[in-house]
Amino acid sequence: MLSPPAILLLAAVLVTLWIAWRGGRLPPFPGRINFVAMQLSASWWTTAAALEIAAVAPDDKQFWAKMAWVGIVGAPSFWTLFIWSYIHGELAPRWRLLPIGMGLLTWAVAMTNDLHRLMYVSAVPINDQPGAALDYTHGFWFFATTVYLYVFMVMSVVVTASGIHRAAPAYRAHYLGFLLAMAVPWLANIGYVTNNVVLFDFDPTPFSFLLMGAVFYWLITRRRLFALLPVANHALLDAMPDPVLVLDADGTVVEANPAANALSRKPGGVIGGRLDALPALDALLTGPAPLSPDSAARLVELPRGSERRTFEVTVVTLSSGGRQSVGRMLLLRDVTQRRRIEARLAEMVDRLIAARAEAEDRLAAETAAKHALNSYLSMAAHEFKTPLAIIDSAAQLLSLEAERKAPSMLPRLDRIRQAVRRQVNLLETCLADDRLSHPTVTLRRDTIDLPDLLRDAADSAPNPDDGDQPIHLDLSGCPARMIGDSTLVALSVHNLLSNALKYSPPGSPVELHATTQTDPMGRASLAVTVIDQGIGVPPEALPHIFDRFYRANNASGAPGTGVGLNMVRRIAALHGGSVGVESRVGMGSRFTLLLPLAPCARLTDRTMGSMAAIAETAGWDPPPHR
Repeated sequence: MLSPPAILLLAAVLVTLWIAWRGGRLPPFPGRINFVAMQLSASWWTTAAALEIAAVAPDDKQFWAKMAWVGIVGAPSFWTLFIWSYIHGELAPRWRLLPIGMGLLTWAVAMTNDLHRLMYVSAVPINDQPGAALDYTHGFWFFATTVYLYVFMVMSVVVTASGIHRAAPAYRAHYLGFLLAMAVPWLANIGYVTNNVVLFDFDPTPFSFLLMGAVFYWLITRRRLFALLPVANHALLDAMPDPVLVLDADGTVVEANPAANALSRKPGGVIGGRLDALPALDALLTGPAPLSPDSAARLVELPRGSERRTFEVTVVTLSSGGRQSVGRMLLLRDVTQRRRIEARLAEMVDRLIAARAEAEDRLAAETAAKHALNSYLSMAAHEFKTPLAIIDSAAQLLSLEAERKAPSMLPRLDRIRQAVRRQVNLLETCLADDRLSHPTVTLRRDTIDLPDLLRDAADSAPNPDDGDQPIHLDLSGCPARMIGDSTLVALSVHNLLSNALKYSPPGSPVELHATTQTDPMGRASLAVTVIDQGIGVPPEALPHIFDRFYRANNASGAPGTGVGLNMVRRIAALHGGSVGVESRVGMGSRFTLLLPLAPCARLTDRTMGSMAAIAETAGWDPPPHR
């Protein structure tokens, strides 16, 4: 017979089943299965209690009382597992075996109570009215189960209290509500065990669990903590150095890490309020073009301590199961240092651009000045050659006259002529070197008679002031012809001979050998070797002897500019060849010039004007084309 109390309990069961169904459809959250299992256990317990109230016969009432033990054990046990999972993180599934095993064991003990009386010693109606409630005298297993349940309930209180200590200020009232709701089953059960509190002459504990579950569901869903961040993630947020704020759908800040709270001068931080405390950030979200998850990150300046910092703000939408938006997360990345570096880099780039423009202007001015200088030097060379030629001609005429009238003057006149030739060679070598460095220089394609060219170079080689020095030619292995620029080839041999004569002792011979060499690839080359017995080259100077304007430290007493050997190396490179040196101080030097006999890709059929100018300014007569 359904009485008003039984109908009320069954109605509460329907509400609880709806809450369990809603909880199961929420997105995954820590302890969801335990929460639903607690609701189902409490519903089983309350349903059995309602049927016990509705039953009339004492045996029927006792049967439903025994059936209720599965829910009696399950509700507090699953509740404790839920609280732990919700605050500290999901427990392993094996922990659910404890309430399930204990519940089935206790149910089995209750259903076989007539055999051992461990659960109920006796059960008698409280009065003679039909359907009167039973007064139970409990056995050992009842009290053992009660201790088990109280241990679980105490654990849930301790875990919740620790959650209050760890939670942010905005959530402490939330957890205090948890504790107040948990006090209801405690008071109801203690009152029933002590026979001080009953509900319709019945144990009010199952109804109190239904009430507690409803209160908990309201507390949790009101703050949307199932859909947003659980308290277990506080440690992760606290460890982040950049500010993070979580806003609910109404724009209220429901979570913020310490870095975000430090942006506000309010004592309690930004949690629990709106973004009015951070006007620049609020304007970024509510302005004419509000920042959205689809927008690119934007920059905003916010105070942080005693200085203003620049943050890059990104918005992330928080969805419930991917369907409904329940809030937003603001991620603020401190880019102050990056912005300062970018500003300094931009300033440096501007300075570099200005410096480059200035350097280009100076280079253009230098190029123009160099061009003017070259033009002046070319003009000066021609102007100087005329008086030098007059001096040389006069000295030559005087020599002819002195041979008959004053032979003692001949050495002086010879020194005059040698000094003139040295000055002319110095001037013209510098001009030839400058023209050889011009980027438009192109080699001629001449068929060179090598023996004649080498003999002419030896005949025109200048002798030092101290007297004649013989040049021994060995042309027995010399190839007959090669393709190349005859003017430049003659100039390179001329420079090697002049260098050997200049640094050799008076009267010591200089040797010139010409042979054919073949490399591993079968390519034939002209090898011109010039050997002297001069002062030699120091070992530390050998790597630099072909550098432009370089002179060894033991060559300071001899005239020269340091461009002759450099010209030899460049002429060899233009022909696809090379030049090398072997030398010992005080023992002399051996210079070897290698030039390919076959045409080089650099050679051309055109005769460049610069080549003619080089030949014109040389102090010796180049061999004719053959």
